[in-house]
This record gives sequence, C-alpha cells and structure tokens, in this order.
Amino acid sequence: MTNADGSGLSASALAEAVRNAAARRTSAESLAAVIEMATSTAPCDGASITMKGPNRTLRTVASSSELINQADQLQYQLNEGPCLDAVWVDGLFVIPHLIDDGRWPNWAPKAAELGVVSMLSLHLFTDAALGSLNLYSTRRREFSHSDIEAARVVAAHCSVVLAYARNEQNLWQAIDSRNLVGQAQGILMERFGLTPERSFAVLRRYSQQHNRKLAKVAEELVSTGRLPSLTEEANESVEVGRSGAAHSAGQY
Repeated sequence: MTNADGSGLSASALAEAVRNAAARRTSAESLAAVIEMATSTAPCDGASITMKGPNRTLRTVASSSELINQADQLQYQLNEGPCLDAVWVDGLFVIPHLIDDGRWPNWAPKAAELGVVSMLSLHLFTDAALGSLNLYSTRRREFSHSDIEAARVVAAHCSVVLAYARNEQNLWQAIDSRNLVGQAQGILMERFGLTPERSFAVLRRYSQQHNRKLAKVAEELVSTGRLPSLTEEANESVEVGRSGAAHSAGQY
C-alpha cells in the first residue's frame, strides 16, 4: 500500500488509520474518517461513499468535497456511471481516463467538466451489497497493482463501517416507529376509551385494510390527529369490547 507521494505506507500507519475511523462516536464520523483514510492512503484526489437504500435507491453518505458530491449526483440523475455499476456488480471498475473509456457516454463528459479525469469504483459488501467506494482523480492515472490493492484495503474497512451505519440507521428507525405507534395508541385510548390491546388492533386492522405500513398510519394519526374512516373502526372496537364485557358479566 502506498501514500499519495508513492512511498510505502507502513502496517502500523494503516492500523492507526483503521483504529482512528473505528473509534469515532457516530457512524457519520466513522464514514468521514474512512474518506480521510482514502484520500491519504489510496490513489485518488477525492473520495465518496455511495450507500444502497430501499427500492434500489442510492445516495452519497460521505464525500471529500462538493465537487466529488456533484460527480456522484450526476450519476444518480443520469442513471449511469461507475459508482452505480460498482453497487450492483460484485467487482472493481478501473478508469485510467474517463473520456477514453467510453462506457458512460452521458456521464463522463459532464464529470470531465467538473475536473474528474480518472477513478476507481469498488463494490462494498459484507453479507449483502452495501454500496460503492468511489476514488476520484483530477489527473490521468495508470493504476498499478499496488494502487488497486490499496483501494481494496480501504474498501474492505469501508464495508464494515457502512454495514454498521446501516444497522444503526435501521435500529433508530425501528425505535422511532415503535414510539409513533405508542403515541397513536395513546390518542385512540383517550379518544375512544380503548384498552392498549384494542387500540393496537384498530391500528393494525386499519393498516391491513388500507394496505399501508403500520408506522405510516401511526405517523399520520400523530401528526394530523385524524385518519379517514378511523372513527368508524374505533367505534366498532368499542362495541366489540362492550359486547365482550356484557357477555362475561352474564356468566356470573
């Protein structure tokens, strides 16, 4: 592995860079540290990390500069470029010169206008595809074997950090959803005198009947205080509860 000046990067220096990224308090800080590691140890002048989201959406979660971010955004807008291909294909894209390459005829000229000349894009993964590490250069580069190995080392570490970031994001989304459902239950309990179990049953039934996610139903109720036809469903639950209570009372 080499430094930007071509000198060898020692194992201790690499270990320190990895440790520095892993020690950050948040996933955003860790991703920023990976970008710093990439620009200081990999063959590039700038770097970015593309993250795969739901429904094949892509977004840049870290970048070294606004120019690099613009180069990424152009790929998303045009639906063309090495960043995108690296996400969906398990491999490495080596581009010594964008214009000469010819694989991305719409994106390459626009990227060249930004000052991008060459780049590497690497697939990021753990047990599943996560995104891509994108290493941009503002000059022509004939990437050597050691250059590519350096990029692979950074990509391997980036994959671990990105997987952690995705899991952390999913965890907080789950907590937020659970809190919203609890707040929506509270509204139904106060408004219609429902028990916690029946208020949840109303939300779940509404979700199923209207083909909407439970968290989205809860979010709308909490933010607006109402849902179309919800009153009828809640009243039905009240009547069911009363009928059940009357039946139980008649047994004694």
